[in-house]
Amino acid sequence: MAAWGTINRQGPFRDRRARGRMRLRRMRRMMLMGLLCAGIAAGVVYGTRLRTFNISTVTVTGGVTVDLAAVERKVQSALDGSYFFLIPRRFSYTYPHDSIVSAAKEVTRVQDVVVERTGTALSVIVTEYMPYALWCKSIDSVEGDSHCLFVTEEGWAFAPAPSLRGAILLRYATEGREPQVQTMLAPADYMKATRDFAAALAEKHGLSVSAIVETPDGDVRYRLRGGGELLLKRDADIGDVLGNLGALLSSDEFKHISTDGFVYIDLRFGDKVFVKESKDEIEQTGSASTTATTTTVSVPVRTTE
Repeated sequence: MAAWGTINRQGPFRDRRARGRMRLRRMRRMMLMGLLCAGIAAGVVYGTRLRTFNISTVTVTGGVTVDLAAVERKVQSALDGSYFFLIPRRFSYTYPHDSIVSAAKEVTRVQDVVVERTGTALSVIVTEYMPYALWCKSIDSVEGDSHCLFVTEEGWAFAPAPSLRGAILLRYATEGREPQVQTMLAPADYMKATRDFAAALAEKHGLSVSAIVETPDGDVRYRLRGGGELLLKRDADIGDVLGNLGALLSSDEFKHISTDGFVYIDLRFGDKVFVKESKDEIEQTGSASTTATTTTVSVPVRTTE
């Protein structure tokens, strides 16, 4: 009985010692893991900061009018700092490619960016937007003092334009909406339609477009070099418009206006074409009408104010 009581009393004591040894082992394992993690972190911090693994040179090329120095500053800024305060962003194998591309595109006129790494050297090749036309606050100011932006063929306004005199680039204006950088002048289908119509006018009738104005009512005015305007609906069928215009300019009554000039030709009303030849036309001739025909339809033409 005495022996059994002694063993029974020692049981809880042995359990406490066993639990203490287990806690000690866990603490040792945690310390070892902590030391291991600290060693790995120290190795990563040290290793990733070695000059042989960090981008040391940045070369920017491409473009004609792009500020390459500004692009390089953007790239260098994107390379500053570190990931989670451990790995430098300049570390060759984890450098921020996408951030560099985005930063470079913030520079005016930059359209596309290609980034290539060779060892610790970074090559940045930029492609600039090519101006197709101007988006101006007003087309009435032809001496370059109106607010204009460069736009691409797709209609993207990418940079302010300097004062440009004469007819260097086609001008667009949007009445009721001012030009704004980094926005679309108009949808791509509108830009293509205006380009195609202007090209067809030059090819078929020798009429050169200098400016295109979109009105809040959905009309489009094509101003011609040498004077005169063509008025169209924005959603007009270009084939029908060209057919009606061709019928008008080939008629005996109005074939002279392609060379003598006119104030406007209004093509917004289908087969009915309205013409004003000169500012004092009404005083000289009064109201007159004639008919010019295409191959399929009769095009009534009335002279009005």
